[in-house]
Amino acid sequence: MKKNIIYTDGSCLGNPGAGGWGALIMMNGREVVLRGGEPNTTNNRMEMTAVLEALKWLSENGDGRDTEIYSDSSLVVNSMKQGWKRKKNHDIWEKMDTVLEKLKDVRIEWHWVKGHSDNKFNQRVDKIAVEESMKQPTSDISMKSQKTGNGYYCNKCEKETKGVLSLLPDSKMIRVDCANCGSYIMFAENNPKNMKRARKRVLISKAQLKKVLRIKENRSETVSENDLKKIKTWTKEEADAFIKADQALF
Repeated sequence: MKKNIIYTDGSCLGNPGAGGWGALIMMNGREVVLRGGEPNTTNNRMEMTAVLEALKWLSENGDGRDTEIYSDSSLVVNSMKQGWKRKKNHDIWEKMDTVLEKLKDVRIEWHWVKGHSDNKFNQRVDKIAVEESMKQPTSDISMKSQKTGNGYYCNKCEKETKGVLSLLPDSKMIRVDCANCGSYIMFAENNPKNMKRARKRVLISKAQLKKVLRIKENRSETVSENDLKKIKTWTKEEADAFIKADQALF
């Protein structure tokens, strides 16, 4: 008997920030796509919400078959497989437990999949999650609370900063980081003045990111979620240097 296959992903433009989630359910030769977002949330909440909504759909429309769920969130997968302690977002965990109780007769297998890999289904739900996050109006909310007269306010170090502006080449969004502690602050308004500053610091592209992760995989290097976050802050030049250095070895 064929199994049902579910892929989920969450995205957040900032953490907290505008969030989106997506789920792809493959059952009986057909595909069902679920999607949604919230204006002010976190990445973990969006990852969890994607799984929760997929489970809710399965509880109402499922056929009782064994189901495999794929997520690039180690928090979600290891909480389900290894019983990781649930420190936050108890409201979503409780809802998930309630739905899982309804699905107690369904055998569910949990799988972690590397984010931004060559897995076409993971790429699809990632794209959906990012699209949903970009629909949210959080950027305006963030500007009101974190944009100041002289620049930006960093909640991490609690200081005002001129801000380090960087351009995300694929989405053309402008990221603002603290010049004091390096923490992410918000996404800036896409206007000519900000774009001029951001173009001086272009970040790693999705194509470069795939190459970097592939190189690390070939080296048998484990890339944690924290490692991935750091790599995403590399500049285009840093990514190119890393890729060229690896190519020079062969």
